Amino acid sequence: MIAKFFLVAASMPMMAASVFAQAAVSSATNTQEIPAPQISPTPAQNEGQAPRIPALEELDQAFKQTSLGKAADEARLHAQWRELSNRIINDRDLVEARANAGKAKTDLEKRHRLRAYYTMFYDRMRAQAGSQELKSYIDTHKTQHLALLAQNRVRPSPAAASSPSPAATVSPKPIVRAPEPPLPQPQ
Repeated sequence: MIAKFFLVAASMPMMAASVFAQAAVSSATNTQEIPAPQISPTPAQNEGQAPRIPALEELDQAFKQTSLGKAADEARLHAQWRELSNRIINDRDLVEARANAGKAKTDLEKRHRLRAYYTMFYDRMRAQAGSQELKSYIDTHKTQHLALLAQNRVRPSPAAASSPSPAATVSPKPIVRAPEPPLPQPQ
């Protein structure tokens, strides 16, 4: 520690001498003074009027309309959709409709109740949406959710008026299967 102090103390006068030497050399060799260049904007004579600078509102509007690409627009719309969904999902009547759909006894009844729930949910989201673009995005999601409730491969049940009388109903024949052979017994 003491050795470092002495090294630093001994090098201080040498550094001071080198600074004074550089100052003496530069003032002795530079006898002519060079004027510093002045940087000031001078308008050119051939330029007409200055370009029009748009107002801040115009710039904001231009950047809002500029599309960043399909994926970025989709992500922005999804974020806005999710924000609306989170704001609306816990409304009392929507919670009751969702719980009511879960209590349905048959699959058909559940699909009808879910259809009513999704219609109410997406209509409320559409009412609170700010832009037409977001409204069309919400409509797309509503169509997708309602399409999931359809059962395209299930044959529709006959109407109540065209149902056959109980006397004409034939009971199904029981399925008769051959008995299975017994499994071998370990000894």
